[in-house]
Amino acid sequence: MNTRFTKIVLGCTIGAAALMGCQQIIKGEDKSPAKLIKIATPMTVLSPIFEASLEQSRGLTKGERVSKKDVIDLQVAQSGGVLIAVSRSGVVSAFDDKQSIWKLDLQEPVTSGVAIDEAGLVAVVGTRSGKVIALNVGTGEKLWETALPTSTPTPALIHHDRVLLSANNGVLYGLNLRTGENVWQFGTQKTDLSIRGVAKPLSLDEQTVLFGTADGRIHALDSSTGSPLWTRRVGMATGGSVVERLSDVDGTPLVVGQHLYVTSFSGQIVGFDMATGQTMFVSDISSTRSATVLGDVLVAVGISGDVKAFNRLTGETLWLNDELKNRKLTNPVAIGDYVAVGDYEGVIHLFDRNGSIVSRVQTKGQLTSLQVIDNRLYTQSTSGVVSIWQF
Repeated sequence: MNTRFTKIVLGCTIGAAALMGCQQIIKGEDKSPAKLIKIATPMTVLSPIFEASLEQSRGLTKGERVSKKDVIDLQVAQSGGVLIAVSRSGVVSAFDDKQSIWKLDLQEPVTSGVAIDEAGLVAVVGTRSGKVIALNVGTGEKLWETALPTSTPTPALIHHDRVLLSANNGVLYGLNLRTGENVWQFGTQKTDLSIRGVAKPLSLDEQTVLFGTADGRIHALDSSTGSPLWTRRVGMATGGSVVERLSDVDGTPLVVGQHLYVTSFSGQIVGFDMATGQTMFVSDISSTRSATVLGDVLVAVGISGDVKAFNRLTGETLWLNDELKNRKLTNPVAIGDYVAVGDYEGVIHLFDRNGSIVSRVQTKGQLTSLQVIDNRLYTQSTSGVVSIWQF
């Protein structure tokens, strides 16, 4: 392997910061972003209802400062009317009814967005040095702080009394929600090469949580004890080259009823029937993003910017839209009768059921993920702008 390529791949293993650029280079897609095609008859689908620019930390040393090239997937969290977000440099901000209620400067860059517990009382964020910090949602008071051996590139999942995390070292952790104590940890199969993505853990039921990992698998664990319940192989890398051996599951698994859908970097989107334990289909798309469902249509975004729809029961390809090539797309989300996708210029594109782009809205800065909560679209850009859009 030549030295230049080795550095590119190893750079991808360090963290999510340069994830999008690494994907482009590894897959041979280092091309200019597609120019947007004008919509003939644009529709009004989303209306802006809130926007705020997050404060940046002033207590960082020169070596701690966050580069504009560090593309970190930060997600907001909302509960009971309180919205909590964190800037990349480490200032956590809370808003209630669009008004700022508190701010806390962690004085350290963060690598994961915000998680809130089911009661809406505790918020959790992760820092670059591996700290996991719990805060009081109402006041911003620090409740506890736990140091892990490495950072967590994805928001935690708070499931009952456990804070569940995927760390950059391939280890899954379960912390006590009240104290931060490390109750259990589960080591996944180590891989020599990996793209560290943002597969947030997913709650499957009262007992079970799902983790997508760099070894190309979905692990179902008991959230209380960390005991393995079952494992499914998803990433089916079979080639001999460095690129062909990458099989990361970086998109959060998607569960619809008894069906589980998982994307992988190695080029597969897989549908499982959890009631029978059988694979329903394996279709082709290389993705590090979670998929979404709109009725019977399963929509996924490829690493090159292709947006592809499948029949969610058979895996049959229904449509493919490649108008957004190389625009560094976010995960797709369903809102109303549409699928929304964001890009590197802060543009949100709305697709109809036939795969046509029918509407666009604009925010400031590159978007890395979209969230839909109570029929509202939430975004946070790399510029620290948080926006809420009403369908």
